[in-house]
Order: sequence, then C-alpha cells, then structure tokens
Amino acid sequence: MAKTTSPLRAVLFDLDGTLVRTFIDFPAMREAIRSKARDQYGASESTLANDDVLDIVHTTIEQTPPERQNAVRHDLYQILEDYEVAGCEHPEEILGATTLLDNLHERDIRTAIVTRNSRRIAEDVCTRMGIRAHALVAREDTRAYKPHPEPLYIACQQIEVDPHDAAMVGDLWADIAAGKAAGCRLTIGMHWERDGADRFD
Repeated sequence: MAKTTSPLRAVLFDLDGTLVRTFIDFPAMREAIRSKARDQYGASESTLANDDVLDIVHTTIEQTPPERQNAVRHDLYQILEDYEVAGCEHPEEILGATTLLDNLHERDIRTAIVTRNSRRIAEDVCTRMGIRAHALVAREDTRAYKPHPEPLYIACQQIEVDPHDAAMVGDLWADIAAGKAAGCRLTIGMHWERDGADRFD
C-alpha cells in the first residue's frame, strides 16, 4: 500500500524580495560596516573580505575584548538599522502576497516570516503593508542567520510545526539553502528577471 503524504501544515517566508520590495542599499551598508569595523575596531582583513554583512558584524564583535563587545554590537547594529530605515521608507507589496497569506490562513496553514532584518523594521513594514503571519523571526532572535537553519527551527517551534511539514519560500539562495538544511519538505525560490538562474544553485 502506498504511503500517504500528509499535507503541508506551514509555510515560512522571507520578507524583503518575497512578500515586500524594499530599497535597502546593501552595498553601501556593507561598505559602511567595513569602514567602521576596520577604522574603529581593527577588524582583520579576512573578516572584511567577507561579502555577508552580518558575518562581518559578528566576527568583528567576537574579535573584540569581552568588556567592549556590547558597545561594538550597538554601534554596528545601529549602522544596519539606519540603512534599513532609509530603504524601507516606501516599501511596495509583492503582487499577491497578502492574498496568498490570507488564503493560507483560511486553510488553517500556519505562516511565519524569517528575516535577517531587525525586528523593529520588519514589524513596521508588515504593519504598513497589511502582512499578517503567525510568527516573525528577526535577526535579534537567533545567533545564526540564513543560510543556517537555526532561524527556521525557531520559527517552526513558535508555530508548533515540524520543519518536515513546512515549506520555505524566498528570493535568495540563502533562503533555499536554509530550508533544505532545516529539513523543510519543500523549498520555493522566487525568480526575478534581473537575477540569474544560478542564484539558487
């Protein structure tokens, strides 16, 4: 007798580029973080060479004496949030996003948003755009970030769903990699014309 596959119980979503479109200048953010980390906190060249801005931030913090780490964290996080505030002044809804979420809720499918943005910015954008989910996991809520699966595990715990019973939807390879690493049954990559197909390799 064929094995019956249970229906999906939850869908996890990235936020920026998946449910909403914002205009955060990530290259400028990265360079501002690099400059601060190098000039004020003496970050190593190997740290600065990293393209992932959150990796630069947290490696710089780890390389700082313990008694100064809170101050460094505050300074670097403030730079991140300043760029997020500027880039989220006029967000745009991805066409059909709120309708999709409403349809999932009507079918009793749990939803969660998993973002590398700050909680304050993510909650503000969701409120202004009318985006509702059962849970939101922001960068303050986790010690590791997509493509690491930890934030997806936290989201699944909050909505009380096993990752195998969830799908992960995102517009970056890190979203897809995190979904696969977490054991999500399904990963869905949103592909925009401006992006190459190898974005999800």
